Amino acid sequence: MRVFLSHSTKDKQFVRTLAAELEGQLELWLCEVDIELGDNFVAEIEKGLRDADLTVLFWSPEAAASAWTHEEWTAVKAREISESRTRLGVVLLRDCELPQLLRTKHRIDARTDPEKGRSETVAWIKHQRDMRRLAETRAPGIFLPPPPHDFVGRIEALEKLYGVLVEEQGGRALLYGEPGCGKSTLALECAWRTQGAFDAVVFQLCGHRPVAEIAAEIATKLKLGLETRPLEEQIAAVKAWLAERRTLLVLDDVWENEVISQLAASPSVSLLCTSWWRSFPGVSVTHSLEVTSFSGAEAESIFRIYLGDENVKKHRDALLEFAERVERLPIAIVVGADMLRHELDPVPEAARGLRLERLRNEVDDVPELLRRAIAARPEAQRRLLYAMAVCTLKGFFFPLTVQVAGLTETEGRDARNRLVDASLLRMLDRDRQRFQLHTLLREELRNLAPLGELRAAHAAVLERWFSDWEGRWRECRECLPEVIPAVQHLWEKREGSRAATLNYRGFSTGWRIGELEIALGIVQQEEALYLELGDKDSLQRSYGGQAVILRRWGRLEEAFALLKKEEALCLELGNKDGLQRSYGGQAVILRVWNRLEKAFELLNKQEALCRELGNNDGLEASYGGQALILKAWGRLEEAFALVNKQEALCLELGNRSSLAYCYWNWGLLARKQRDHKTEREKLTATLDIFTELNMPRERDEVRAELEKSTAADSAT
Repeated sequence: MRVFLSHSTKDKQFVRTLAAELEGQLELWLCEVDIELGDNFVAEIEKGLRDADLTVLFWSPEAAASAWTHEEWTAVKAREISESRTRLGVVLLRDCELPQLLRTKHRIDARTDPEKGRSETVAWIKHQRDMRRLAETRAPGIFLPPPPHDFVGRIEALEKLYGVLVEEQGGRALLYGEPGCGKSTLALECAWRTQGAFDAVVFQLCGHRPVAEIAAEIATKLKLGLETRPLEEQIAAVKAWLAERRTLLVLDDVWENEVISQLAASPSVSLLCTSWWRSFPGVSVTHSLEVTSFSGAEAESIFRIYLGDENVKKHRDALLEFAERVERLPIAIVVGADMLRHELDPVPEAARGLRLERLRNEVDDVPELLRRAIAARPEAQRRLLYAMAVCTLKGFFFPLTVQVAGLTETEGRDARNRLVDASLLRMLDRDRQRFQLHTLLREELRNLAPLGELRAAHAAVLERWFSDWEGRWRECRECLPEVIPAVQHLWEKREGSRAATLNYRGFSTGWRIGELEIALGIVQQEEALYLELGDKDSLQRSYGGQAVILRRWGRLEEAFALLKKEEALCLELGNKDGLQRSYGGQAVILRVWNRLEKAFELLNKQEALCRELGNNDGLEASYGGQALILKAWGRLEEAFALVNKQEALCLELGNRSSLAYCYWNWGLLARKQRDHKTEREKLTATLDIFTELNMPRERDEVRAELEKSTAADSAT
């Protein structure tokens, strides 16, 4: 073997000593003349690089500054890439920044211990020589399916795999990810790109089969002539054949650890396996690569391969919309693009019409792939998957799915962990126990699951939790988006009373904890249902709920319009309770608009209606609203009398949130009278209640008021 030693003349002593150890064992090219003195040696250097089997670069600040050294290593690097064969090693002699292209190279560190570094370098060169000798005495073999014609992107993954499999002797790497994410295609592309670095490359599909069956298939592929021999002999013969060469073994779709331990035990075998499982014994975590969905650019590249540049340019939006609908899952993109190529309908219409059940061609069947993935799971895992399929698409609260599935906490946790490990379940937030299913997997689960039973169980669990929404607000917060489909199910089953109760509790939770987007979605769904049913009484409540949220967002005109609709319906229906709520809501907005006389008039109407109805909830709200206006008018004694009445009613009702508003108003009234002791007492009590009830916006506003009070005291 011929070895070119690329170095600066400043490092010649280290290189000479190393060369002496290899003398007579290899053919060394070692320049002992400062080639920067002239160009007489250009041809010699070029010949030395061209004829060398291996180049060793000795890196130091002087080597980095040498134009000749740069020319040498870049030429070797280009040759290495074109041939997919190890041609370059790096020995670090002294601290100096390493170029990006050399950072993935096999390198030996001789900076702190030159003797050890020299010994490791000699050993590495000899190992490379021995591997080449072995290759000369053993028949090579490339056993690969045809290269993928539609491979795109994945550059970073390919670079990392090259570093693990080619530059490390006996390197092991794992590609894991969701079904259909392109693990097999990436592994095959990697095998084709790196096959020049190996004496043998074997690509083997494993699947859910025993190792003996897989080994027998490899033995037949290698033409070992052992078909009639016992399986143990076939396994041993396959292992021996692989170990006698520098081999890259690609095991596709591995299910069991035993397949790896049985077939890839030799240190001369580099192993690349694909699996749903996120880890295997013997494969470093740093060498386990998750294969994810295509980027937008990669999806677009696939469409260009199948449909051509003109079609993609013309219908790009429709194609990318389809890609987003399937979450850019590679197999779905490829199959969809292939199908669109044969469709007679215009591309936008055809793309919109592609559904999961239709995503199949002569090579791949996406629904069948997902069905196999689901069917392979044990019963507890399938039950949990089915329960997850009735939860919201964007993400769900894991404890909810356990109860819907009818599993114990221990059974559910074990099933969840195995589903995550098998890349069938995404973890969104560990602390909040939030998870998600891929859109297509969820769709297929909904085709297979007993949806009616599961939706009923889903609604029942939510009803149970939201019946104590003030005490269980943390769990209810995580499940707020689930209220909308659960209420829809109850309406479909003509369980109107249950639907209305769950809807109200969901809205109240969202409002209380500040999840206003979800709360608005809940009442807007309610509005649509009540309009369809012609239920005017429930409709007016929906208008009121929406108005509360819009008012919080400062969209006062819209909120006021809804409150007027609520008022009109209540007058039509003779619904005095709804009417008093509408008057109270309108008064709040009128007060913001500084129309205090009209606001006070409406609050007096609200008070009268509440007295007539015996509605103390509405009455305390009216007292609080009137007190705010009286404070603005400077009528503080009257305002104090009303907040005293409001406090008594809130305590009687156990209404903690209204009590907090009462104390807040009381504290600000005390500030007007310069009673700072009472001011701080009431505001502190307010802060405690808002904190306890998890009302973040109100809590932060009151905290700011307390800081003002403290600052005022300090100034005084």
